[in-house]
Amino acid sequence: MISSRSTCRLRLPRPRSFLGFMSLQTGSELVSLALLFNKATGIYGLLTLVTGFQMSILQFTAYFLSIAVIAVLAFCLPHIRKGTPFQNLLLAWVYAVDTIVSGLYTTAFATSWYLQLKEMQATAASETPGEGEFQMVERRDETTTPVRDDGIDTAFSMVLIIGFTLVRVYFSLIIMAYARAVILRFVDERVPESEEDDESGSAPNPFAEGAPLGEGLEGKIGRYMISVGKSYWLGGRKEDEEWAKDVHSKFRSSRR
Repeated sequence: MISSRSTCRLRLPRPRSFLGFMSLQTGSELVSLALLFNKATGIYGLLTLVTGFQMSILQFTAYFLSIAVIAVLAFCLPHIRKGTPFQNLLLAWVYAVDTIVSGLYTTAFATSWYLQLKEMQATAASETPGEGEFQMVERRDETTTPVRDDGIDTAFSMVLIIGFTLVRVYFSLIIMAYARAVILRFVDERVPESEEDDESGSAPNPFAEGAPLGEGLEGKIGRYMISVGKSYWLGGRKEDEEWAKDVHSKFRSSRR
């Protein structure tokens, strides 16, 4: 017989507030606006092509993807406050994918920069023809401090990269949590009460065929987005209710 412990699965965190004191809606709006300003550099990057500036394929694809993200943000941003399920779900997916892609781009750029730095250090430390032993010792003394400074700068840069990546992951969880809340609220309000949760505890899929949001292209895209991580988007309502009851009871006891 399979033990209950073996059925436990890792699940994504589900934040209930932004930074501990703001609502998920406010957090989603602020995070989306921050991403919009960040991706605006993509427009400037593509405009540099008009001036004849040479850029690598990696840089061009990064700028092009920035423009695509801006277009999605322009489409989805007004629907954060409206609480529209499809647009909020799309925004959550785009932000999550952009976080992964941006991390890969950052890793590629950082690796390229690090290799160039090591090559420059190796060239500076190498002996040129005709130098004697005295000149070699003197040259080592001159290059010791810059090499150490470069090492400190490299370590500091890596700490910043890791820190910004963790912040992006947290922001992604905020937008995903708000999209999930929007979907579950829509299910409670619009899906017929006859459609109860399934055996796994997941709520009815609002993008299923015949469901309120299951028609047309948005319905097909919504079904695909919901199918990946369905237990996250539609599951966990019992845990949410228990958490709400616990918070309510603590609030009532604190007022006594």
